[in-house]
Amino acid sequence: MGNLFPAMVPIALIPFLVFHQSFLVAGEEAGKALIAKTCNQTEYPEECISALESDASSLSANLTGLGRIAVEQSASKLNQTLSYVDSLVNNATDYATWASLVVCQYSYNASANQIQQGLQAFDQLKYDKTYQSVAAVNQAVIECNNQGLGILTQVDTALFRLTKDAMMIVDLLYYANSSYIFSL
Repeated sequence: MGNLFPAMVPIALIPFLVFHQSFLVAGEEAGKALIAKTCNQTEYPEECISALESDASSLSANLTGLGRIAVEQSASKLNQTLSYVDSLVNNATDYATWASLVVCQYSYNASANQIQQGLQAFDQLKYDKTYQSVAAVNQAVIECNNQGLGILTQVDTALFRLTKDAMMIVDLLYYANSSYIFSL
């Protein structure tokens, strides 16, 4: 037992270090400075900043917290979009529009389950799985947009941009954690 203890200490510290790694990556930055620094690395920085600042908890969040907020907001925006599409399906007046809306409805429904699994993966620090789940929502937007429904252009664009930015933030977390773990 005496020889085993020194070997167990580094192993026991790994989960602690991985959990707190985002504090080390982000340094002392917090609040609007961290939001701006993070969002400036995304494809749509202005929308990213606006989305993250709309959640009061983002002002005290570290990089990991911002990632979680971005994925949560993607899930919320997906649910709002799905509700809107559901109402359009129920009120469609012609078959061609209804059929195209049903394609969107199906794609969004399928990705809604995936993003919930992605949130669970996030909590388990499985950022690659989280990225895949958000990418599935982004793909659903592309599939819906391919239906050519002008009535969905605005909501599809907003969801597409939000998920693209969330994917980038999760990607930053994945690589920050991977490089930190490998440097141990």
